Amino acid sequence: MRFFIITLLFIFTFNKALADETNFTCKPVYAAVQTDNGTFYEESLENMDEEAALLSVVPESKFSIRKNGIFYKNNDNRKYEFLKTYKEIISDYELSPKIINTVREINDISKELDKKLGVENFKAFYLPYFNYSQEGELLSSSLKRISIDTKNYFTSEITIPSQPMEGVNMYYFLRKCDVKGIEVDFEPAFNKALS
Repeated sequence: MRFFIITLLFIFTFNKALADETNFTCKPVYAAVQTDNGTFYEESLENMDEEAALLSVVPESKFSIRKNGIFYKNNDNRKYEFLKTYKEIISDYELSPKIINTVREINDISKELDKKLGVENFKAFYLPYFNYSQEGELLSSSLKRISIDTKNYFTSEITIPSQPMEGVNMYYFLRKCDVKGIEVDFEPAFNKALS
């Protein structure tokens, strides 16, 4: 009997946890890169270059909206990572001054790029993104600015590597999401949650 009660409690808790989490996937529809010599290459689904194949290698992004925040991953080998707002990342004293200065520099520029591509009703988040070897050695790092268009179901992602990778110093991806309405309550207050 005790085992039966524990099993029921586990199922109830598991189902409750699933109900408190919203997951969605966003597929790439536009990609652009800026090289370290200033050239710019862009590609959309309509004008995709089969030889360059930039869009064909851009991964999907996955988001998980939970009571304790918004989480992101774009690689099945990674765990979901917590996204921070501009205010949270600027006030995070554990981050290097270089990351904080980069966030300040790209904040306004990114808003303009989002508007140019029609991403207007957005909430922006930041993610310091680190890639490690299996031995735990830092291979590369970058800063991601991810904005979520809460009405048109798009996400916009700007990635700035700490060191240009293969001559590229900025990546920009626009993705269309598979949900009907990304509803997020961003205002902190007693008993408020993301939904």
